[in-house]
Amino acid sequence: MPKKPEAKIQKTSSARPVKRTPARTAKAAKTAAPKAAAKSSPKASPARAGTKAPRAQSSQAVTQLVDALKGHPQQKDLVTAGQQQKDQLLRSLIPLYLARALNLEVTSGTTSRFWGTFGVSYAAPNAAKALRMNTGYAQETRKGKAITSKGVRYVEQALKQIRPA
Repeated sequence: MPKKPEAKIQKTSSARPVKRTPARTAKAAKTAAPKAAAKSSPKASPARAGTKAPRAQSSQAVTQLVDALKGHPQQKDLVTAGQQQKDQLLRSLIPLYLARALNLEVTSGTTSRFWGTFGVSYAAPNAAKALRMNTGYAQETRKGKAITSKGVRYVEQALKQIRPA
């Protein structure tokens, strides 16, 4: 029986060839570092420049909210609700509840400073997150957030629980 010639199998490398680049010089590294730092500078872009309310306007809004609270018939209940209950949604909605009739912008920072006047430490990111996570209680308007009818019912239900009739 004659021997069959063995087929020669050539192995081809499936790995990609490694691209060799010259080592980076110290001078090139020094010039690249300031460029990268310049791109990540904390300066706001011109498009975002007008999105934040100045602190003076915000403190003025807090003053108007406190004045609206003083004139509200359920002043003590509203303050008690924000101080005693650790409900972040309620704390976020009470300033919006007071600002219904007023024409002012209520932001999360305004909400935080409003509760700060009553000795309640309530961080602005918590106020924003509470309104973002619980949809339907506030809606976005040109003047910031505005309370909806569902939010008004939520606040009034909380006030009934504090002071039963």
